[in-house]
Amino acid sequence: MIENPDGTEVYGSRRFHAPVSRLWRAFTEPADMAGWMWAGQAKNCVAQADLRVGGRYSVYTESDATADGWSTDWIGRLGIYAVIVPEQQLVYTLHWDAPVGYNQSGDVVSDEAMLVTFRPHGDETVVELRHVGIPDDGISAVEHGKALASEFDYLARLVED
Repeated sequence: MIENPDGTEVYGSRRFHAPVSRLWRAFTEPADMAGWMWAGQAKNCVAQADLRVGGRYSVYTESDATADGWSTDWIGRLGIYAVIVPEQQLVYTLHWDAPVGYNQSGDVVSDEAMLVTFRPHGDETVVELRHVGIPDDGISAVEHGKALASEFDYLARLVED
């Protein structure tokens, strides 16, 4: 389920047929992060993670979906971990080093935040993700919602093998 409760956030919830430890690794280990983040756009994806409060992460991919004027074929998302409760909660900032529309005007765009919870449900895990701080421009939250749905599909392929 993906929802856009207002123009500045996206909420997604999904039950995965995998234990919480597997979902936690998918969100925190670079090889796994590279396997599902960016969904169908990813090729030659490279991720890094320093999993500690104040530590940084990044996930970059080569992309031919770049916009006019974007200076590189590498696009990325990066940020800083703010809350880490192993296998329960993960909160981190999100800075786009990619042409996502609202960051192409040359204006300074505030970082966004991802709030993720993991709940065991028998042999499965419910992941709830709230992406907040999206600029309220009438379209970006909807587009981020579509991207999250696609990423959840790739995440399922990764963890449910």
